[in-house]
Amino acid sequence: MRRINELTTRYGRSARLAVIVAALIGTIPVPAASSGSGSEDNGNDQGREQLPQGSVWVVNRDAGDLTVFEARTGAVIATVSIGVGTAPHDVCISERSKKAYVTAEGVDEVVVVDLRTLRMQSVTVAPLPHHCEVSHDGTTLYVSLASHTAAVGSPRVAVIDTESNAVSYITTSDDPAARSHGLFTSREGDKLFVAHDIGNALSVVDLDTGLVELNIPGIARAEEPIPTRFGNSVWVSARGENSVKLFDLDTQTLTANIPIEGAQPESVMLTPSERTLAITLRGSPAALAFVDSVNLESLGSVVFPLNGMTFGDLGVMTNDGRYVYATYDRGITGAGGVAVIDVRRREFVDSFDYPAVGRPHGIAITRRRPHK
Repeated sequence: MRRINELTTRYGRSARLAVIVAALIGTIPVPAASSGSGSEDNGNDQGREQLPQGSVWVVNRDAGDLTVFEARTGAVIATVSIGVGTAPHDVCISERSKKAYVTAEGVDEVVVVDLRTLRMQSVTVAPLPHHCEVSHDGTTLYVSLASHTAAVGSPRVAVIDTESNAVSYITTSDDPAARSHGLFTSREGDKLFVAHDIGNALSVVDLDTGLVELNIPGIARAEEPIPTRFGNSVWVSARGENSVKLFDLDTQTLTANIPIEGAQPESVMLTPSERTLAITLRGSPAALAFVDSVNLESLGSVVFPLNGMTFGDLGVMTNDGRYVYATYDRGITGAGGVAVIDVRRREFVDSFDYPAVGRPHGIAITRRRPHK
């Protein structure tokens, strides 16, 4: 009441009326905003209003298709078939080439999709293209190959020129039994960080020479790496021990080993300030975990408030670090979707239903959207 009295004393009767009306309006219930295209309305209305423009691209590894969502509303812009039996696993985007790249494990191809027209072409690669990552300048696509038998050869990564689609390969480990999984490039484009979920190691490849310059063993089921920009360090998710690890590359020592609240950490995403690390969890229920990357401590996790049993998959962070879009599924015969989490508030914002049964998995975001 003190603030109201100050206003009425200063501005007189008109201000008193305005304040009274405002106070009455504040007591009137306001209907909640709709929850995008999702079926459950457990979200954060304030967070929804600030979601970015653009589109979110998601592949369904069982349905064999790709769905493009409106990033702000969750409306389905388009769904295109990659093909029955193609087993699309991951998707990433080059803003420079204006193309999305889908790894199709079932046919040993990378499917190149025009961001505007959704026209597709295929690039043949070595067996089992799994995860993908585009270089910071958008000129090169790196694809991990999940084949790791002696018959196939040493663990490798396919390197694809985003302009010509020319393919070459680099070896990622001296361990013939290792399997390349998640990967990430340095901002300068001179290093490739590769996590080996079979082989339990992180390797650093010098992209100028194509040689493995560093191998860090003892990371139980290493899933995905992300290097820091400030300081020569790298975060790695250790799915086999429910933790994330921070390594100092200069001294080649473990700086931190932080247990995660939840099961099976995979995707690791670092905010631009490098104050917060977000981690997708492959366990059930689907959730997103957080780590204070300055004080090196767990910040807990956000469980997606969705109906039925859910399993976590992969995630992508917006460029400003404000939101994470994360896929979840309900098994091969169930219907999954995309959960949106506010990183700053560590709150669930919305969910988008995938328009087909099966497991949504790989996910990417772009400021562009295709023409219908």
